[in-house]
Amino acid sequence: MKLLESALECPQCILSVMGDHAGEGVVEIFKRKKADIERLGLTFWLMRSPKARPPQVQKLTKTVPIYTIFIAPATKGGARPTTEEIAAREFSSNGKIWHQFPGGLSPVTGKLDGSAAALVFDMMSIDVSGVLDLWDYADAKDISNPLKFILGCSTVCAVRKDTRITSRKNEVAPS
Repeated sequence: MKLLESALECPQCILSVMGDHAGEGVVEIFKRKKADIERLGLTFWLMRSPKARPPQVQKLTKTVPIYTIFIAPATKGGARPTTEEIAAREFSSNGKIWHQFPGGLSPVTGKLDGSAAALVFDMMSIDVSGVLDLWDYADAKDISNPLKFILGCSTVCAVRKDTRITSRKNEVAPS
C-alpha cells in the first residue's frame, strides 16, 4: 500500500499547510528532507503551531502510527513564506534532555523561540494523486470542531470525523 493511502486511512494524523521557506521552494525542501532520510534514516521538520504542540503530537503517536499530510494552501498567500533561517543545533523529546542533531543532517531552520518544535520523519513521499477532504477531519483537541487553518496555525493534529453536520450548525441562514 502506498504511503499516502495509509495516511488517508489512518484514524488520526497531522495536517500541515506547506509553503516556501526562507527562499527555498516546496520541491527543494522535500528533496532535501528525503535525502536526510536516505542518508540518516530520519529528518526533522521545524514548525510552530498551537494546534500541534509536542504533547498533542506525542499523545497521537502512542496509539497508532501517525502520518503527516502536507497540503497546499487553498488561496494565494495562505501560507506565508517563512523568512527566518536560524539553524537549530539540538533537539529534545521532553524539553529536559537535549541531543545534538546527527552529523550530516541538512539544516533545521526557522524561527527558534518557545513555540518552535519539530516533527521527526523516518519516511517521506511526494504523492499528489490522492484526494483529501478536510470535512472528513476534526480538530483532535476538540473533535466537535472542524479543522481551521489560519496564518500562524498551519499545522493541526486531526482525527477522522465527518464534520459536515457540525459546520452546518455554525452557518448563518441567509435572510
